Parts: sequence; structure tokens; C-alpha cells
Amino acid sequence: MLPARWFSTILVLSLAAVAAIGMAQAQVANGNTYTISGVDVDITGTDAVKARDQGILEAERKAARMLVEQMVAPEDRAKVPPLDDSRLQSLVRSVEFVRERVAGNRYQATLNVIFANQQVKAWLGQSGVGVVETVARPALVIPLWKDNDGVEPLDDNNAWRDAWKALDTSGSAVPVTVVRGDQLDQNALSVEEAYVGDVSALSRLNARYHMPTIIVAIVEGDKQSGPLTVGGMRYDTQTGARSDIPKVTVKDAQGLADAAKSMHANLAEQWRSIAVVRPDAQAAMDVTVPIRSLGDWVQIRQRLASVPAVKGVSVRTLEADRADLHLDYLGTPEQLQQTLSQVGLQLVQDGDQWRLQSR
Repeated sequence: MLPARWFSTILVLSLAAVAAIGMAQAQVANGNTYTISGVDVDITGTDAVKARDQGILEAERKAARMLVEQMVAPEDRAKVPPLDDSRLQSLVRSVEFVRERVAGNRYQATLNVIFANQQVKAWLGQSGVGVVETVARPALVIPLWKDNDGVEPLDDNNAWRDAWKALDTSGSAVPVTVVRGDQLDQNALSVEEAYVGDVSALSRLNARYHMPTIIVAIVEGDKQSGPLTVGGMRYDTQTGARSDIPKVTVKDAQGLADAAKSMHANLAEQWRSIAVVRPDAQAAMDVTVPIRSLGDWVQIRQRLASVPAVKGVSVRTLEADRADLHLDYLGTPEQLQQTLSQVGLQLVQDGDQWRLQSR
């Protein structure tokens, strides 16, 4: 039988390995561009060439407005500095042409506009507005329909699933993937488990998709008539936090497209409340993390890595029952406490020392 101190040594080595992995994952998440996808334009000019030039410029202007909506909290958007066309060109790194059609002097197109990260931050930083450091946090959507006969199968073709599949979220703060609903998915969880939000079953399903967030989006009511009730549940696979999506009523199936769009917009706004940080307020603190098991350490590192306001994590000392960390972050200690609480972490101050642990 191995001595007790050997177990402590093995645990510390395992913790150190996980620390290195967590730091690498956080670095990979940092990109140097922002992409706004699927920007549609329809412009008529004096001739085909001018219509195309005007269309591209209009797509860039429209994409800049969409970028602000994604990156800036609603209460700060009025503070965003004016953007003339010259400054706009300094922000745009490139334009991708998804679809183009020229007919006479009319230009119709769908474009992807790619912005340079640092230039965008410099522009927004002029007025000190809060910005989203990490734009995208993908989500897996499980659309369910419950009628008088019970919950329909995962692969059921209905207006609710169609509404989510038709929703273009590729350039949003929360790009979504609709669950396939094939036999592999059905083997992982039943519709009844999805309906009640069974965490174990959702975790089995997520082994296939690897999403940080799962949305169980539920419609209740008769498919052929109204009214219909729309609601559901949001599950954070990194923090284990669950929250209900408030229920709303729509007249009939014709209103489901707008209901899906509204639900997605609310989810994106919730993510922005975590991701928005003040770039002009950088600080640092030393924290102590109590550790009971390797799982504790893995969970805390994963949750820290999911918070854009935390810019760096350095391990100062690492023992079997505790870790001393140095955090570089954006904002105030109070803002950091509030943000960490939303990912299931509790940051408390004992005298002149800070302690970080799972809630």
C-alpha cells in the first residue's frame, strides 16, 4: 500500500497538469477578429459598378451596427463614438462574398464582414463603454413539442424545430446548433428526460456536441390550433447552473419563428451580462482556492476560463488541499464577484485575503 504522502504527491502532479491544460484552453479562446455573418444588402445605383460599391459599403455599415449590438451592453450603446466611413474602413479586415446577384443597376448580396479585434476595441474604448471580450458562446438547442399525446420524438419535424433551424445565429453572441435527433441522440437521452431537464442525460448527450450551454426549448399545445405556450430551460454544462426560460404565449404556429428569435435574443443578452467588461480598468488579486478533490480543481479552472473578465490565471503554489492563484482581471473586485457568481463561483474576502470556491 502506498504511503499517504505519495497520494498527495500524485494529486498535486495531476492538479498541475490540469492547470496547464486550463491555461492552454483559455489562450486558444482568444481570437484577433470579429466576424459578422449573413449580412444582406439590396442596393440600386446609377450603374452596376456603383451599386456594387454602395452595397459593399452598406454591408460594412450594417455589420458595424450589428457588432455593437453584440459587443456593447444596451445601456452603453448611446455612448459609442460616431463611426464615419474612413474610420469604418480601418476596422474592416476583409469581406467574404457568400452570394451576389447583379441585375442592371441593382445589387443584391449576402456578405460576411470581418473586423480587426484591436482596432474595434480601440474605437469602442474611446468612451470607456463596456464591451464583450469573448463574442461567441455556442449553445445546443433541443426543440421539444408537447401536445395532448405527450412529448414528440427528438427528430419530429414540426414548426418549432423548423423555426430554430431557419434562425441564422452564426454571427451572434450565442451561435446555436439544433440537436440532430437521430438514433445516437435518442440513445443518449429520452424526450421525457430532456423535457424535465435531467442533467445526467443532458451530459450524456453533450458528450457528442461539447457545447458550453444547452437550451431545452419547449412548445406546449395543439399543433393544429392555438394558443401555444413557449418556454424551457437553460443549462450551463461548465458550471452546472440551471435556469428557467420565462414562458410566453403565441397565437399559433405562425408565431413560432418570432418566438425562437426572441428567445435567442434574450439568451444572447444574458451572455452579454457575463461577458461585458470595462477595458480601461485592469487589476489583479491573489486568491486561495480550497481543494477537496481533483474534480474541484478541474471545475474551478473550467469556470474561470469561461469568464472573459479574467484575463490571466497564474498558479503561485499548489498543494493537495489548496491552490494559491494570481488573477489578472478587468473591472472592480465587486464586478468580478458578481460575474463569477453567475458561473457558480464564490469570491469572498476574509480580512486582507480573498478566497475562491464553488458555490
